[in-house]
Amino acid sequence: MPDPILQSILQSLPTTEEVVRTSVLSTRWRYLWTSIPSIDLDISRATSFDKKIFKKFVTRALETSTLDLDTFRLKCADYYSMSTVRRWIRAAVSRKVKVLDLDFGPWDEVIELPKCLITCDSLESLRLFLLGHMLSLSNVGFSTLKVLELNLVELIDEDSVKAFFENCPLLEELNLFDCLLNKLETLCISSESLRILRIDNRNLDYTENTPDDYDLKRNMIYYNNEGLCNSLEVCCPKLVYFLYGGHIAYNFDFENMDSLKVAVIHPEDMSQVDLSFESMGDTICELFVGISNVEALSINLYFVQAIDAAYDQEGRFPTSLPNLKTLEISTTIDDYTMQAVMRILRCSPNLDSLSLIILKEIFWPQCWELDVVLTNHLEMVEFRDFNGEERKLAMARFILEHANALKVMVFSWRDKVKYDEKSMETMNLLSTFNKASSTVKMFTLLKERPFKPPYKLK
Repeated sequence: MPDPILQSILQSLPTTEEVVRTSVLSTRWRYLWTSIPSIDLDISRATSFDKKIFKKFVTRALETSTLDLDTFRLKCADYYSMSTVRRWIRAAVSRKVKVLDLDFGPWDEVIELPKCLITCDSLESLRLFLLGHMLSLSNVGFSTLKVLELNLVELIDEDSVKAFFENCPLLEELNLFDCLLNKLETLCISSESLRILRIDNRNLDYTENTPDDYDLKRNMIYYNNEGLCNSLEVCCPKLVYFLYGGHIAYNFDFENMDSLKVAVIHPEDMSQVDLSFESMGDTICELFVGISNVEALSINLYFVQAIDAAYDQEGRFPTSLPNLKTLEISTTIDDYTMQAVMRILRCSPNLDSLSLIILKEIFWPQCWELDVVLTNHLEMVEFRDFNGEERKLAMARFILEHANALKVMVFSWRDKVKYDEKSMETMNLLSTFNKASSTVKMFTLLKERPFKPPYKLK
C-alpha cells in the first residue's frame, strides 16, 4: 500500500501510544509514525508507569520528526518540573503546532508561559489544565490565538490579566472553567474580537474546611474562599454567546454587548457566602440587565428565586427583553417563583418559544395568569422531564386554552418505562382539551439523553 493510505490508517488510531507500537511491524513501518501530524500522550493510560521512560517517550515523539504539528496533547499531571514541560513546549513550537492541549501542574511553582509559546505564529488553540496552580500572564498576548481554555487555573495580577486578553487580537473563544479568581478584585475581559465567552465554576465547592481526603484531581474541587472575584467587567462588541455557571461575582459591568445573541445563566446557591440572598438577587438583576438584548436565554431555578428576593426589583430589573425569542427556564411552581417567571414573560413581547423544566409542583392557579402574555406571539411550548404529572397537564391545559398563536406543544419524557406506559394515554387526554389555536400540533417524545438547547450558535 502507498504511504498516504498507511498514514491514514495510523491517523485513525485513537492514541499516539498505539501509533508508535506499529513501528515493530516491519522495517517500512519503523518510522512511519513520525509522519503523523498529531501527538496525544496521556500518563494515565500507561499500564506500567515509569517516570523516566515516559519522559523519554514524550521527548522522542516530539523531537524525532520536524513535520508540522496540527495537534499536541499532553497529560502528565504533577510528575515533571516546569523546565521539562518548557522543553516539550519549545519542541512543539518548533514544529509549528496549531492546537496545544496541556494538563500538568508542577508543585510549588508559579507557572509562566514560555516566551516562544506566546510569540508562536502558528498557534490557534490553547488549553491549559493546571491542577489549581497559579498562572502568571504577561502583558503581551498571543498574536494568532483564536481559542483559549483555562481549566482549574489560579489567575493573579488583574492588570496583567486584563492586558493579556486585550492583546490577543484574533481571540474568538475564551473558556474559564473552574478557575480560581480570588486574587483578583476585578476580572476584566475586554476584547474586540471575542465571540464566545464561558465562565463556569460549577465543579468548585466553596467550603470553610477542606476535607481530609482533599484531592485536586477529583471532579469536585474544594476551595476555601468567599465567592469569586468582586467584580466582572466585560467589554466585547462582537460577543454572541455568553455562559455563566456556578458561583457569581458580586458586581457586573457589561459594555458594548449589543451583539449578544445567546446567554446561559445558571448561578448556584451561595448561602455559605457572607452576602444576603436579597443582595444576591440585586446582583443577578444587574447581570440580567447587562444581557437584556439576547435572542435566546437559559436560566435556572436559583436565578428565578434570586430575582424574586431582590431588594430593588423595580430599579434593577430589565424594563424589556425586546429581542428574546427563545427561553428555557427551570423553576418550581409556587407563589414566589411564578411571580418572577411572569415578570420575565411580560418583559418579552416577541417570545415565541418557551421550554419549561418544572422541578417541583406546588400549583396555585392564580399565579399562572398567562392569557395576556401568551396571546398573539407564543408559538412553541415544551415541557421537559415530563412524566405525565397531573399538575403539568393542568398547566398545559391552561396554555392550550389561552395561547391563540400556539403552533407546537411538545412533551419530552425522560423515563422510558413511563413513556411506554403513559404517553399514548396522555396524548388522548390532551386531544380532549379546548384549544385557542386551531392549528396547534402536539408531540410526545422520549429524551433519555441530556437536553441540548433549541438554539444554535451561528
